[in-house]
Amino acid sequence: MNQNGHPEDNIVTNKPARMKSKSTPEDASAEPSASGSGIATRKKRASTAKKRTGIAGKLEGIVTMPLDVLFEILSYLHPLDILHLSRTTKQLRGAVMKKSSIFVWKAARKNVPGYPECFPDMNEAQMARLAFDPHCYVCFKPNCRAIDWGLRIRLCPKCAPASLTPMTSFFCSIDGLRAEFLEHGILGSEDAIVVLACLKPGGRGDSINNIMALSEEVESIKARWRILQTSEERQVYIRQRLELKTAVYLHAIRCMRWSESLRTDRSQELQEARDSRKAAIIGKLVDLGWSFEIEQIPGLPLESTLAQHKLVKQPTRLTTRIWTKIEPEMTKYMEQMKVNRLERERLAIIVSRKQPAIEAIRAYKISQLPWTEVMPEPPDYCLMAPVKAILELPNEIDVNVSSFATVIPALPSLFAEWRQDVQMQVLRLLQHRFTSEQPSVSELSTGSSSPFIGPLSPDFSRQLKLATTTFRCIRCHDYYTSFHHSFSTAPLFYPDVLNHCCLTRSCLQSDNHADKSVYLENQDVGRISRAEWTCEQLRIDTRARGMMEAIIKFCKLDPASATTEDLDELDIWLGCNDCARWLEGPDEAEVSVFGWRNAIKHQAEEHGLKSVTWLELSEEHHQQALSDAPAGSVKATRHAILSPLITTTIGSWSCAHCLDQICETAPQVLSNVKKHLLEHHEIIDPKANIDYHTRSRTSQKYAHRTSWVTFNITKENPSETADKKIDLVQSFRREAFQQRMESLGRERRRKYDSEYF
Repeated sequence: MNQNGHPEDNIVTNKPARMKSKSTPEDASAEPSASGSGIATRKKRASTAKKRTGIAGKLEGIVTMPLDVLFEILSYLHPLDILHLSRTTKQLRGAVMKKSSIFVWKAARKNVPGYPECFPDMNEAQMARLAFDPHCYVCFKPNCRAIDWGLRIRLCPKCAPASLTPMTSFFCSIDGLRAEFLEHGILGSEDAIVVLACLKPGGRGDSINNIMALSEEVESIKARWRILQTSEERQVYIRQRLELKTAVYLHAIRCMRWSESLRTDRSQELQEARDSRKAAIIGKLVDLGWSFEIEQIPGLPLESTLAQHKLVKQPTRLTTRIWTKIEPEMTKYMEQMKVNRLERERLAIIVSRKQPAIEAIRAYKISQLPWTEVMPEPPDYCLMAPVKAILELPNEIDVNVSSFATVIPALPSLFAEWRQDVQMQVLRLLQHRFTSEQPSVSELSTGSSSPFIGPLSPDFSRQLKLATTTFRCIRCHDYYTSFHHSFSTAPLFYPDVLNHCCLTRSCLQSDNHADKSVYLENQDVGRISRAEWTCEQLRIDTRARGMMEAIIKFCKLDPASATTEDLDELDIWLGCNDCARWLEGPDEAEVSVFGWRNAIKHQAEEHGLKSVTWLELSEEHHQQALSDAPAGSVKATRHAILSPLITTTIGSWSCAHCLDQICETAPQVLSNVKKHLLEHHEIIDPKANIDYHTRSRTSQKYAHRTSWVTFNITKENPSETADKKIDLVQSFRREAFQQRMESLGRERRRKYDSEYF
């Protein structure tokens, strides 16, 4: 302090002394001079060092200027700039950190729009550090952007666990401590008093165990608490801390809003800079002749767009020097965009040619009705070599339906080759049944004729045709069992398994709606678009094998040799004893009876894991099953009410007019197909194999029938009867539930599961 008593005059400048450089002779072995003085002459080395042009020391004069000039300059700076200057020299720190210099900080805060006032226990320098200095308060690591306004600190992720203390006391709450508890002396211990620290929620919710406090502040409160002796002093301290916490909490909210507005403004500023740079680059590319290619760049995928290019999305102004540097890479990018455009146009032409290919080949498929073999769908026959060759003709060649006329005669052999491929995939799956290795997805779907485990034995082909060889579609199984764990799906048998819908449908949405070979308008759950035939979804159903053995033995055939064709030819009914209903009295029961295919379907879907006792029908029962109850009778009315609970007619009929079109749906029961033909095609009297067709090769005469028969069965005890009634109600609810689920996605099924079951 000088004699006038102004502390700011104490700022002095101390220039650091510079060390003299030690000169060394250029050549220590130089000869003595001719004068004989014995002192070797030293040659001066020519200085090659360039003159320093750095800025070191250029600001040293700032401490020598008058203080009013210095403060005037500082008032135009950002608070963070003043904070940085205060860390340069002791003189500057003394000048800007004293209380009389507060006006400089207040003038500087006006340069920041909306800059909030200081916290009650902080000065301007501390507030500037908290608001603007991106360094961790503990380890001083840079780029610590997250500000904890409630605790008034910046902590990096590494320092936060060690610097924060979890507050597990039941006195804690996110809203702070209530004064009523304090006034009644609840906070009497040192462990409880720590809640007077400023608190914040932890990383997982706002529960008490996740509330955190700054460890340094907690220790400071404990130390202060130990000093206080009287109850009055402690009450005063408690109220002071509560007032501080309230003020900090309210001001922290204002600071968070201001900080968020800064972040938003900065984001907008950066986006404007990116947009400006993008516009400038587009202008340069247009000058180079890339205008058309720029317009053709697609918006997806996002990472391939011009705006997301690493040289375009930078928030820096495009200068001539920068453009000269990035021009080669941007030109390379545009050349790649041109290549991509040509590939897209080529693909679009190929995709557009699939529609006439489908029209030509579906006409051939319709002409072959009724089918006796599995038929390929558009994704498969569009990949066949002759068809693919026409699709990939040069762009300038016009391709229409007549272009595929040469392919039609070759379709029988092409389809036969494809069927052999399909059968080989199923045989490989069956071969796994007798081995310990699981075939990979690629091995099942490649269509290669080479087996994955040794040579195929002829026994596999014979085994494939047996009625005990049952398959399960895991996609259908997962869908059905999601309703209830005890439900299941009907097993699949060869060769009908080859026509199962899930084998030619994908659960992924087609991105290209123009591709008529894969896109579908009517999308079922798990069957969103067409795909190449694959048996990835198939598994050998060992549980259904046991069910089938029981049915085959009931039909008096040998499970080791009986085929599905053998069973289809049998005129036999199977009565489900477990579904008996006593509608007339305790000694007369109505029993649902089935052909063998509906019987196994009924057992799987209605009884799941349970074994079923099948009832054999007498000749009288046989005739009753064929005739059913007289129309209009009470029994017929009851049958009409209960029939939806037991009818399991297999849906295997399809509309021939929608074949291979985007409007094609999954096979349905015949009544639904006829309704579709009336509503969508205005066909009143549809004809089989003209308007509708079936993909199934099995006989419809015996295997798929369903009826009712009256048996003389004594009613069980009341408790078991009550269970039967419960089962009946559950069956009715399940049927209503299944009908409702037809129009719902899989993600909503579990919600309704709890409502019905």
